[in-house]
Amino acid sequence: MIANGGIAQQYLPGGRKSPCPATQILPPIHDILEDTERAVLMAQRMGADMVAVDLARTADNALVLFPDATLDCRTNGKGPVAGATLAQLRALDLGYGYTADKGATFPLRGKGVGLATTLEQAIDLNPRARFLFRLSTPDAATAGLLVQQLKAMGRDPGATGDAFTGKDEAVSAFRAAFPKAWAWTDEGAQSCTGSYRLMGWTGLTPGACQSGTLVAPLDGTFTLWGWPNRLQGRITAVGGQVLATRDGNGAGLRHAADLPLIPVSYHGHVMVDDFWTVGPALRPSLDARTNEEAIAAQNRDEQGE
Repeated sequence: MIANGGIAQQYLPGGRKSPCPATQILPPIHDILEDTERAVLMAQRMGADMVAVDLARTADNALVLFPDATLDCRTNGKGPVAGATLAQLRALDLGYGYTADKGATFPLRGKGVGLATTLEQAIDLNPRARFLFRLSTPDAATAGLLVQQLKAMGRDPGATGDAFTGKDEAVSAFRAAFPKAWAWTDEGAQSCTGSYRLMGWTGLTPGACQSGTLVAPLDGTFTLWGWPNRLQGRITAVGGQVLATRDGNGAGLRHAADLPLIPVSYHGHVMVDDFWTVGPALRPSLDARTNEEAIAAQNRDEQGE
């Protein structure tokens, strides 16, 4: 279970990819802002196996959790994040621009002052927790700063189970530093998924999936031959990973009603956009599966299978 942004406000369909996502939220049911210390900690306490965080570089070379490259949409600041110092970011209101009614009201305004969270702060909350790192400014320099700071903290993503996704130049820098860590580009995942759709029925695993990532939209898995068991076996056999999303646009799970889309035998990663709602419902479901599998294994042992 990957909590997207930790605990986040929920967006209209496609809202995360709009020019100003903060103006595309649904009416809030909580006051937690994604990519903040509270968002990360709450998601971990509610059972997230991994938290996806967005990182931006500041003018004084701090890495902060922030989902945009610029300040204009979500905050009362202006300009690129890279043009502000960490102290300046912490003086801003990160909830300033959120509105669910086209600007008539701003329900989170005043609730985000001082919440800018550094990479080190997020990791220190629970050093054993796993993170999926994304870059708001997807360049090699920012990726290099991430590598530098992780090494300075003594953290090896290949050992801790962290992951990284971004543009090719950023992913290449990350892979060079941590070759055993899970890392992928959108283009690489699209190539693996598309190639498998064409070749899966032949019993062959595409070369594009070698140490790659296959993204499986739960509303379209009928196009992925052998879903989920044979597909998982083939992808993991070539050093790859499987990431389940709600749909082909990369959206994560948003409702408890999405849970039946996940097969009992699926053991890969699942992106969850609304962990506030899905997390508490998903954890008992997974615990029940674990119990069912343990009972089945015990029965097989008793029968000598």
